[in-house]
Amino acid sequence: MSNTADKTTSSSDSYLNQITLLKILSGQLEKVALDSKKNHDRKEYNINELTELARLADEKEVIRYLFILEGQKLVSPLPEGDFTSRHWKITDNGVRVLKTISKTTLLS
Repeated sequence: MSNTADKTTSSSDSYLNQITLLKILSGQLEKVALDSKKNHDRKEYNINELTELARLADEKEVIRYLFILEGQKLVSPLPEGDFTSRHWKITDNGVRVLKTISKTTLLS
């Protein structure tokens, strides 16, 4: 029974981490928003920065989440199509999905 609970928690954490990465890439997190002003509205982030800002364990975890999000067309590597790239950005579709998530969680 605890095995099921562990899987549920793990899945939930995975979704929350993916949403956190989308928020970082969109500039919605407070620290990122302050940094964006300094860097004139940066639109891309290095994997090292994403790992630090999301407070995740390691880069491999961030890369896994980025690949999941890319499969859904929510983020994209720079240059586009280069999956060995260390620079990623949110897509227009990613911004729309994040806005929808934000509206939905406000109504709950």
